[in-house]
Amino acid sequence: MTVAGFESWLGLTEFAGAFDLHDAPLSFGQLVINARLAIHPFFAIAALVLAARRQFRAAIIVLAAYILAAWLAELPTMARFGIEGDWSPVGLSLLAQELIFPPLAVTAIVLARLDRLLWLGALFVALPSANLLLGIIMFTIGIMIYGF
Repeated sequence: MTVAGFESWLGLTEFAGAFDLHDAPLSFGQLVINARLAIHPFFAIAALVLAARRQFRAAIIVLAAYILAAWLAELPTMARFGIEGDWSPVGLSLLAQELIFPPLAVTAIVLARLDRLLWLGALFVALPSANLLLGIIMFTIGIMIYGF
């Protein structure tokens, strides 16, 4: 439920960015990114409502579906520029988003559908949010130590 709440907050803060074009020409990549930003709050709020109604299997499936949708939105970029990532913390985070989280999302869907090990499925859909939150925390600490 916490992950769905965090994703709902994040999705609502990103939602306006889907419609802010700054008079830029709309490319296919920008269209895909805008579509991802536009669907994020709907998936997240749906997962939050399902979790509040104690339908945790369905909430896990919805969050995992969003993880897969976000990954599909990144496929054109990965096809054009390759898989990003190096051994830096940011590189490892990108590598996890591109290679690790999608199979874990599929596994979470299967586990939720079979009604087995729901705690593990919930952990798998919580990892992308935890990854993002860890990045925010590391960025904040870096700013506090080194300044602007």
